[in-house]
Amino acid sequence: MSFNQLRYLPSVLVFGIILFSGLRPEPVPQVFDQQDKLHHLLGFAALMFSLRVALAQWRLFWSVALSLAVALLIEVGQSYLPNREPSYGDMLANTLGVLLGWGCYHLARHWYLRRIGVTSDPERTEMADGLGDGARP
Repeated sequence: MSFNQLRYLPSVLVFGIILFSGLRPEPVPQVFDQQDKLHHLLGFAALMFSLRVALAQWRLFWSVALSLAVALLIEVGQSYLPNREPSYGDMLANTLGVLLGWGCYHLARHWYLRRIGVTSDPERTEMADGLGDGARP
């Protein structure tokens, strides 16, 4: 396995953990009320962050869409399990987790680029080049 392929490993592991814990017949035991919302928030933040690292070439839309599709499918899947039930609160926590993961990735990427001495974000430069500089020929 090459180093380039290792970047997919965290996403696969996080996806597996989310899938396993989200589709277990029994919910994860809770220490405090609404603890599951914290699990949803942090789990989907980790998924989004790891997806952005693994699939940096994807547009943001596709990473968000994939993360939210996983969240929705797990919530729908829970409706078929005897001791589980889907909830809008869980889906809200999943969505906020996706946004948190994207924000953390954005900050980490900005920090990394500054640390290695890149003064402008290559993604923004490419986007600006595609839109043109406003000058007409």
